[in-house]
Amino acid sequence: MSGHLLLVGAEDRRHATAHRLGRRLTLLTSVSALGTLEDLSRYERIVAVPDTAPLGEWAAAARTVAAHDPVDALGAFAEEVQDRAAVVAAELGLPGHPVEVVRGTAHGPLMRALLREAGVDGTTASEVRDTADVLAFAAVYGYPLVLKPVDATDPGAATVLRSAGDLPDALEPGRPMMVEEFLDGTEYGVEAFSEDGVHRLVCLTQPLFDPVSGVRTGHCLPTRVDDRLRARVEAFLPRVLDALGVTDGPTHTRIVATDAGLRVVRTHLRPGGDRIVELAALALGLDLDDLWVRQVCGQRVLDGLPDRPSRAAAVRFVTPRAPGLLERCYGAEEATALEGVEAVHWLREPGSLTPGALTPESRGACVIATGATGRQAVDRSLAAAARLRFVVVCAG
Repeated sequence: MSGHLLLVGAEDRRHATAHRLGRRLTLLTSVSALGTLEDLSRYERIVAVPDTAPLGEWAAAARTVAAHDPVDALGAFAEEVQDRAAVVAAELGLPGHPVEVVRGTAHGPLMRALLREAGVDGTTASEVRDTADVLAFAAVYGYPLVLKPVDATDPGAATVLRSAGDLPDALEPGRPMMVEEFLDGTEYGVEAFSEDGVHRLVCLTQPLFDPVSGVRTGHCLPTRVDDRLRARVEAFLPRVLDALGVTDGPTHTRIVATDAGLRVVRTHLRPGGDRIVELAALALGLDLDDLWVRQVCGQRVLDGLPDRPSRAAAVRFVTPRAPGLLERCYGAEEATALEGVEAVHWLREPGSLTPGALTPESRGACVIATGATGRQAVDRSLAAAARLRFVVVCAG
């Protein structure tokens, strides 16, 4: 395995994994990201560039590092810096996602065009600047539609537009947005690993949604699907990844099983978020972060992937439903005492403001539970989540 690993971007958890595996680490990151790191001692050197540094400056900094200490491998585990890592990899002649692959997965309209041209997914989409653009798209393709950020790394939520009356007064200035056909069906998350152009399905996850707002409130792994659907996904996924040019590394692809067939929502060049890595460790006995770091360092990993989970795991997110100042949180001991509950994570510190609305950004805690089946894991996570309490001081 490679000795000197150049890490592009701050991603504390996976950097800790690389350090534990005995790699010599150099960190290349932006100045503002330094404050997110818990342990600077694991790095032999740290090179920080301005937050506004152009891609060429990242490449020049990497070239300087390599001139003094040759780099054996490159790791970019934070999604928001993968464009910089692609430029650095090309500059140093190291393995990594090419620039066009990073852009093809991150830029929504381009991803749609690549899938359409390859005959994989014909979902129509268009970048929009204002409500007139959205109305023009709706005049051709009808409602419902989905309005969402162009950039896959943008944390903004997607909005379902069921009529012209659902249109916002104006699109947010400076935030590139796109509109696309609404995909009506059941959504799944697909975790996969690729190696030299060979793609392996790791598992299917089932996202859980609030029935009123449609906000994602949890996940279950594995999802309960029949063998025919799993076979369809196993045949569909390589076509998606080939069309996007992905050859190596983990991917998280959201798909929808519609009456017209499987359709793609997004593909990310990383494992799934929302604690899916923890769920995979519990259900599959598989550390996706460890696999990713080992592969970056030159180790082959596909042969070590399990065929089926040995049990199920679920995560449930809990949101304070009153706006104001979070005074305290309690109930974790009671929740973790329940059967099958593996962990409770508080996601908000006392003293922080809570909006009171159910959004991905307003989560206050999450519960992780396991069970013999997905249904049992979900039920246990719900029972534990019901034990958590937030004390919020409301203004006025």
